[in-house]
Amino acid sequence: MDDPKEIKHFPEPVEALIVVLASFFFLILMIIAVGAISGAQEPTEMIENSRSIYIFGGLVFLLFPLVYARLKKYELAKVFRLNPVPVPVLYLSVVYGLGLTLVGDELDRIVQLIFPAPEWLVEMLKPLQAQSALDWLQVLLGAVLIAAAAEELLFRGFLQISLEKKGDVTRAVILTSIAWTLIHQNPYWAVQIFIMGVLIGYVAWRTDSVLPSIIIHGLYNFLGVLFVNVDVVKRLPWYEWRGHVNPLLVLLGLTFLIFSIKNIDQIYRKN
Repeated sequence: MDDPKEIKHFPEPVEALIVVLASFFFLILMIIAVGAISGAQEPTEMIENSRSIYIFGGLVFLLFPLVYARLKKYELAKVFRLNPVPVPVLYLSVVYGLGLTLVGDELDRIVQLIFPAPEWLVEMLKPLQAQSALDWLQVLLGAVLIAAAAEELLFRGFLQISLEKKGDVTRAVILTSIAWTLIHQNPYWAVQIFIMGVLIGYVAWRTDSVLPSIIIHGLYNFLGVLFVNVDVVKRLPWYEWRGHVNPLLVLLGLTFLIFSIKNIDQIYRKN
């Protein structure tokens, strides 16, 4: 069990969840407000006309928890899990991210066979399509770097660590993953997002740092953005097989995941 004095350095789980929800609803209000000002009527138009908020909205996620942490006089490095990790863990995080992307893509394709995504979901990805160098800069900075860092600091840092201090790790990782899945408001990606959340949550707990999870999440987002902008069938014919990810690549992805999990675990067992 954690020292009661140590627990005081972290928010109560209910308080942490309220802060997360406040951040989310504030972001939604901003998108609706900008859409209303621009005259957008449909959700896709709101997103298209508020592209900067859609891409850089991750910064909003950090506003409320930062204010809350400052008011509570928490040590930011602790409450957001900004702890250093050994250099080999950073390399292994890249391997982990590649494996998670390959396996996650195939899982998404399997889920789509059962619950096909509607057309409006495809339309919502349009702001991620880059047509110029400025578009690429916006997308890579916002949807990859900022989104990954903000979400990991908020969920695997702020929220998950508060749950860990009040209960067992397994429950903390699962509850955080459920909250992360619900925040995305996408039932067609719920399974993938939840599983990804559990796998990243484990790494955040094992390393006691969000740095590996930011790398994993950022790499996942980066490759996702590339897939949105590249015709995989034409440019990467070796990647697919009968509408699925090439089985050899899926096997490679699973190997990457097992290898990185095993080695990260060994590093921290030795320490």
